[in-house]
Amino acid sequence: MIPKTKQQKHIIDLHGKLPAITEKQKQWAFNNCFDKKGFHSKGSVWCLHCGEVFKMDTSELMISVVGDKAICPKCGTLLKLENSRKTKYKESWYYSIITRIEDYQVCRHFVVEKTMSKYTQCLKEPYYWIQEAVQNWIDKKGKETIVARPCKCIPRVYDAWNFAKPMEIRLRGHSLYYHTHDKYDIDAKHIYPYRNIIPQLKRNGYTGHFHGISCSELFKLLLSDKEAEILAKNKQYDLLRYKWKRNYKEVCVPFSHSLRIANKNKYIIKDASMWIDYLHLLNHFNLDTHNAHYVCPKNLKAEHDRLLARKQRIEAKKELKKRIAEAQKWEAKYQETKGKFFGICFGNEDIVITVIQSVAEMAEEGQAMHHCVYSMEYYKKPNSLILSAKDKAGNRIETIEIDLKTFKVVQSRGVCNKNTEQHDEIVKLVQDNIKLIKQAA
Repeated sequence: MIPKTKQQKHIIDLHGKLPAITEKQKQWAFNNCFDKKGFHSKGSVWCLHCGEVFKMDTSELMISVVGDKAICPKCGTLLKLENSRKTKYKESWYYSIITRIEDYQVCRHFVVEKTMSKYTQCLKEPYYWIQEAVQNWIDKKGKETIVARPCKCIPRVYDAWNFAKPMEIRLRGHSLYYHTHDKYDIDAKHIYPYRNIIPQLKRNGYTGHFHGISCSELFKLLLSDKEAEILAKNKQYDLLRYKWKRNYKEVCVPFSHSLRIANKNKYIIKDASMWIDYLHLLNHFNLDTHNAHYVCPKNLKAEHDRLLARKQRIEAKKELKKRIAEAQKWEAKYQETKGKFFGICFGNEDIVITVIQSVAEMAEEGQAMHHCVYSMEYYKKPNSLILSAKDKAGNRIETIEIDLKTFKVVQSRGVCNKNTEQHDEIVKLVQDNIKLIKQAA
């Protein structure tokens, strides 16, 4: 893209003045971007650090093995072993260098690649290659300009950089194949440790850590958003990440008054999503979100779960009442189809078994026993007869279903669908008295 604005033209001029990557920076990438590992197969190890192939059982080589690791006898590197028969190896990573020029913070992103071949003489030792792909130029107000190479049109690859073409001004945009990722937002795993930072970033809370945010995105966030600056300075890094994930240009952290109280009390929020959900629960129950006692709980998860359980209980009761009201129209039908079984009662000195005589009673049974006899609408099933087994004190023990076609016990469930100690006794009682149900049918 041809530079159009004064700023773009100035950045292209400055781009030409950026120094080339130094040998020290290259060497740091070669040493740190690739894991020290070896391919293990049939008792031999191929060291991917120096290219040496050695036998694991050769005692004169003084091989030291610790778990799934081994020390290469040639270079002395402790290798993490992987079972593999590969004879060729190629690995590439993004590597970033953070620098400044004039008032611009510049994130320079390189592709660093390592190639080896087990049996090709010229590639027995590692061959390293490094080229610059993208630069994020960020001014002191957080405005970004991208200088990058073009991409080759390769299906399902959004960052196939064409290193034969020069770096030019580019516009952000999503790939045709990867709609959720911006190829110019590079979150490199490896960042050169020596960084040149503009003073505005240090002023706004940057301390050298990125907190799970890509360097360019963090810099834009801190330079352009006052709330992000406050979060960084108060070490509320999880809330900072929460804000970034939800598009910091459009979204502020809710309950700003509660956040001010947390900051004043030096309360660090380690789980932003849970804390915000907890504040919504406080608000739901009209609890004071201006009070540090509520806003800064010692055990956030326990308090969150307690209020959530309370809300769920209330909602469950409301839902039950609603379902009972909706089920009233089935009451007459239930009385018509199952009324002939009402009054059947049998048991022994410890257990009493009766037929459930209404839809409302079935709802109570389901709620008390924490199973689905009501929610799965057993009152609508013409061939199911539901009975309740209780002890002498009237406490529910199990709920029984009988099939009115076969007159067999289909199931008998205790609380949360578990069998009780009296399960076999209850089933036997029903089977012994099934004639009463047959007679009523």
